[in-house]
Amino acid sequence: MAATPPVAPPRPAPAAASLSGLDPTAQEQWATLCDTHPAAAACLSARGRRLYYPRGVTAQAAEAAGCPLNATVGQITDGHGHAVPLPAIREARGPLSAEELVLYAPQGGVRALRSAWQERLAARGGPVSLPVVTCGITHGLATVSDLFGGPDRTVLLPAPAWGNYAHIFGRHGGARLQSWKLIEGAGLDLGALRAAVQGLTGPATVLLNFPSNPVGYSPRPDEREAIVEIIAAAPHPIVAVSDDAYLGMVWEPPERAASESLFHALSGLDPARVLAVKLDGATKELFFFGGRVGFISFGATGPAAAALEDKAIGAGRATVSSAPAGSQALVLRALRDPDMPAHQEALRETIRARYRALRDGLAAAGVSTFPFNSAFFALVPVPGDPERARRTLLAAGVGVVAVPQAQAIRVSYASVALDDIPQLVAAIATVARP
Repeated sequence: MAATPPVAPPRPAPAAASLSGLDPTAQEQWATLCDTHPAAAACLSARGRRLYYPRGVTAQAAEAAGCPLNATVGQITDGHGHAVPLPAIREARGPLSAEELVLYAPQGGVRALRSAWQERLAARGGPVSLPVVTCGITHGLATVSDLFGGPDRTVLLPAPAWGNYAHIFGRHGGARLQSWKLIEGAGLDLGALRAAVQGLTGPATVLLNFPSNPVGYSPRPDEREAIVEIIAAAPHPIVAVSDDAYLGMVWEPPERAASESLFHALSGLDPARVLAVKLDGATKELFFFGGRVGFISFGATGPAAAALEDKAIGAGRATVSSAPAGSQALVLRALRDPDMPAHQEALRETIRARYRALRDGLAAAGVSTFPFNSAFFALVPVPGDPERARRTLLAAGVGVVAVPQAQAIRVSYASVALDDIPQLVAAIATVARP
């Protein structure tokens, strides 16, 4: 039976204390969010309230893009808006125009690419803002930390989790980190998530990473529904972040592992209670690992979406400025390729075959694992010190990752040839058995 959400918290008001020290633009955005998306307003950190995209050089350059004489941006052109690349770059640019590869991309990303990515998300349901391009999903996480983290915020992380979460939100951002146990038996520890959410004492952020890294698990449909109910019943406004880095990399049938992002269900929840945020990108979905093209999208529309997009672009301007232009051009070309879905599925089938070989091989060898059904990973418990197990395998010519948080080693079968899986299983068995 679904939990009954508590009475919605009062809408935050743009009180003088909240507006103190804010620039007029930030004050206007704060007032807009208080009125149109109270959860977003309540969860903004002090830095998040301050941030917006300043109308400096890059904004003024965008306005001057059509001017016959454009003396704004500090980049070399032929004087008529065309790039002047070095010969070595011009000769290696392939199908890209010199302008696509050499000149700066707009702040927030190439508009056509943002629109194309938004169309993909909108087709899956729920409100969604115009995505902002990030320099990989890691930059997207750092943007979430800037807007909704920091010393005055709690961030709920799964355990085990990708190690960079603690680095981004904790060491770098200074947030209060709190873990919830991810796995219990053959599935999710929903009780641990419910207890962590219900135990919150103020606005917070929760990280939901499915398919998960390092475990390689995606929820069953019933678990997915339960997660949405738990978030909807949070006692305080909450930012629910769907880290969808491995979206689409699910190797079991839909009844065993849900393949759709939680974002689309979360974005439909009460905006007085929940702000849904989606982080995804070309890294895994398009197998473009070195391209560093990610996206951050918000479960909002209208003025609320515009304010959040502007803040995300402002955070980017203060860190990486803009993502690589050439990578964005290549991603846009891929999205426009009618054969791309078939090519994606061919690569996914390659990984699926490796997954099955590892799954069946470990089972036959009597090696226990955390439940895994997706992404690129299997998490294998080891007796004793995981670092010692890692070094033992390294000496034998086998590279894995130690995960002390789970007393386990993480095995990425995506990067191992199918014919080499039996050798990998045999090596793992030497350190996994008591």
